[in-house]
Amino acid sequence: MLLRTDKITLTDKEIIKFINSYESTEVPELNNLWEYYVAKDTKILTKKKPDPNNPDNRTPVPYGRKIVTTFTGYAYRPNYITYQSNQTDVIETVKATFKLNQEHVKTSRAGRNTAIFGKAYEIVYIDGVPDETLPVKAEPRFFSVDPREMILFYDYSPEPKKQIAIRYYDVDPVGNTRKVEVYYKDTIVTYDMERSQQAEPDGTQLGWMLTSKDIRVNFFGDVPVVAYYFGDEMLGIIKPVQPLIDDYDLLVSDSINEFDRFAHAYLRLVKMSLTDPVNNKTPGADNRKLQLLKRRRIFEDLPDKDAVSFLTKDIPTGFMEFMTNLIRQEIHVQSHVPDFSDKTFASDISGVAVQRLLFDFENVVSSAEADFDIGLQERLELMAMIYQKGGRQLEGKPEDITITHTRNLPSDWKESAETGKILKESGFSRETVIRVQPAEVVPDREAELERQVREELGIIDIDIDGMVPEDGSVPVDDDGNVVVGGGEPTQDTALNGAQIKSLLEIVQEVAIGNITSDTAKPLIGIAFPSVSQAEIEALLRNMAKIEEPAEE
Repeated sequence: MLLRTDKITLTDKEIIKFINSYESTEVPELNNLWEYYVAKDTKILTKKKPDPNNPDNRTPVPYGRKIVTTFTGYAYRPNYITYQSNQTDVIETVKATFKLNQEHVKTSRAGRNTAIFGKAYEIVYIDGVPDETLPVKAEPRFFSVDPREMILFYDYSPEPKKQIAIRYYDVDPVGNTRKVEVYYKDTIVTYDMERSQQAEPDGTQLGWMLTSKDIRVNFFGDVPVVAYYFGDEMLGIIKPVQPLIDDYDLLVSDSINEFDRFAHAYLRLVKMSLTDPVNNKTPGADNRKLQLLKRRRIFEDLPDKDAVSFLTKDIPTGFMEFMTNLIRQEIHVQSHVPDFSDKTFASDISGVAVQRLLFDFENVVSSAEADFDIGLQERLELMAMIYQKGGRQLEGKPEDITITHTRNLPSDWKESAETGKILKESGFSRETVIRVQPAEVVPDREAELERQVREELGIIDIDIDGMVPEDGSVPVDDDGNVVVGGGEPTQDTALNGAQIKSLLEIVQEVAIGNITSDTAKPLIGIAFPSVSQAEIEALLRNMAKIEEPAEE
């Protein structure tokens, strides 16, 4: 549930009050969920010991980590979320910012935190802005924040908007000193928070005292916190199956206890004793005899062959196996996260069969990603605010960017190739064919699209090494980019993939006879003003070298 307030600013007492309330109500539950993720399952580890004379194994099975890792790897694997836009300037700027921030890692981490806690947070800030002026090249930066250290308030509007955020974190291991950052829409205030000598009104602990340290301008004009939620209820993957994980821990631990009891079976002696109770009454004689038996492993002077035996208990291995499988299956069924190690996911099943098995999982993932995209869009909007206020003239807007999620599934290269072939033969565009290919087949879709465009240029007999005529008047860089104006290739002179694609479309129209060379020349000149007339002439002159197919 979202926290709400109608306050615009907070007093020191209110900040302390909200932190104390969050620590007493929300943080214990979040800590508990984290313990299950790091295989420190609290219920089995804090179980009361029933009998000090019996084995007491406590084995926390890291099932919380297993299902979270499966969910995160499937939905939020690094580099499996991509961003596209027809506006080249905005997408190139965004990708440069993402590269600076290692976006693929932080996005995956945010997805993992939603699976554990049901929510995740990031703070967006501006790198290297010491005063109240915002330089043109100011770069937006962002970092992940532990949900246990972030309190985010919304207003009471029908579509809640961020109002105030409080981030606090310990700066000493004892926890007596903290840093507090309060984010308003127009300012950011930082505090030192220390334990005071005055106790709280209930007398349970020492109170806190805030000391204001710094007030800075908030250039974003909004609370610069990105929130990712796992649905309105903020319910992650672990919480719904936590009791089942506890049962699994208990079953595994008790099974090991049974084996320990079997290993320490009772020794049964019939019509005999370890020592002579009449003639040998020395204290500790029986213990010494037992130690001798353990060392020598020999019984001497037995009155009968059945005089020594062991009292043991049959271990119900079949029942234990049945219960273990039952609980494990229920964990996966109720969490909606499949067990990919299960035999149903055999290596030879088809892609359609896998999709049927993943139907339930896919419903959960699709819903979670829809909520997650709201946070990704918030991040883009905060970045765009800095681009705009820094004076960057970008034609595109954040809403022009399409966010695409790719599933992390084992890929069948043969099946992917056949699918691509069918799509191509059905008239789908080159870009669509590339988009449907798994990342293992096409790691960089933009680069693959550009490579295909270059190959297409080569097919129509334009020099693939840069479309260079014999006089060498059109220079190219090492990657085959056409460089206009001569000299060393630069970012401003080399045609990028999108431009080459557009150029190819015009050239193809000439090749198939839809337009003439005379019509194409002004079109190329308008679309690519940096390309000289001589270079256009050279490009189209190469078209004449294409041999017409012989008539039958």
